[in-house]
Amino acid sequence: MHKDVERIVRDIKSLKIQGARNVARESINALAMAAKSSKARSAAAFRREISAVAYALSSSRPTEPMMRNLLDEAVRQVGEDAKKQRSVAALARLLVARGNATLAKMDADAKKLATYGAKLIPDGALVLTHCHSSSSTRVMIEAKRMRKEFSVVCFETRPRFQGRTTATELAEAGIDVTLTVDGGMNLFMKKADIVIVGADSVTSRGDLINKIGTATLAHIARMNDVSFYSAAELAKYSPMTIFGTREKIEERDPAEVWDKAPKRVRIRNPAFEATAAKYINGYITEAGVIPPQSFFTLATQKLGIKLYE
Repeated sequence: MHKDVERIVRDIKSLKIQGARNVARESINALAMAAKSSKARSAAAFRREISAVAYALSSSRPTEPMMRNLLDEAVRQVGEDAKKQRSVAALARLLVARGNATLAKMDADAKKLATYGAKLIPDGALVLTHCHSSSSTRVMIEAKRMRKEFSVVCFETRPRFQGRTTATELAEAGIDVTLTVDGGMNLFMKKADIVIVGADSVTSRGDLINKIGTATLAHIARMNDVSFYSAAELAKYSPMTIFGTREKIEERDPAEVWDKAPKRVRIRNPAFEATAAKYINGYITEAGVIPPQSFFTLATQKLGIKLYE
């Protein structure tokens, strides 16, 4: 495996690359690197090599269906091309071209999503957000570009403090932003107008898999009659959930929570959790703002997933 591809795998595992969309983008770039540097001498060997790289990338994080969906589609296309007995060079060029097209489509979809989401933010609003999501921050930055006046409170999101990344990006965009502790959710919800978070995965039932603490935020929002939205590209749908398989909840190194904890203290560090669809007012997608129950239909159509043959 090319050393740059190995580096990307390591960076995804270590959270140096984080955010479902960023992880997906880097995985597509890594696949292109692998194609360009391939030493395969046959179409079949090239297909096996690309499949192995895709598997290594997909295995780097368990809760990243957007990455898995895009890689699965790329591998499927390589398999179809390989049946036509194309040269390795031709196969590599096709893979790179499709990867570039995928990245361009992701950018176009992100702009649509941001526009739809920005329209949801009222003038003078207090927006709450959690963790770091390029999709949700893009929504707020687009609302600022629309000359809307609003403020944002984002939560630290311990133990890795991804909320600091959100706060930095919003501040650099000229948005009035406050960073506070995770335990401040209920206090700040009293004056909030809307909650917008990102998404790592969406199940067939419309449930949201996102950073730990998201469900707490959603429950408190419901208690206070505050609308709760998730910014989620349709590619974040987890196809395996239609067959009853639960999206795996990643549990990270306990040392992130407490390094050198006393021997008799057990440490748990779940990275994600599920938020039930009933607590979600809508998903902000590239197709528009949709109810949780519609996510499955639109996502399977976009991803070309056929449940029955």
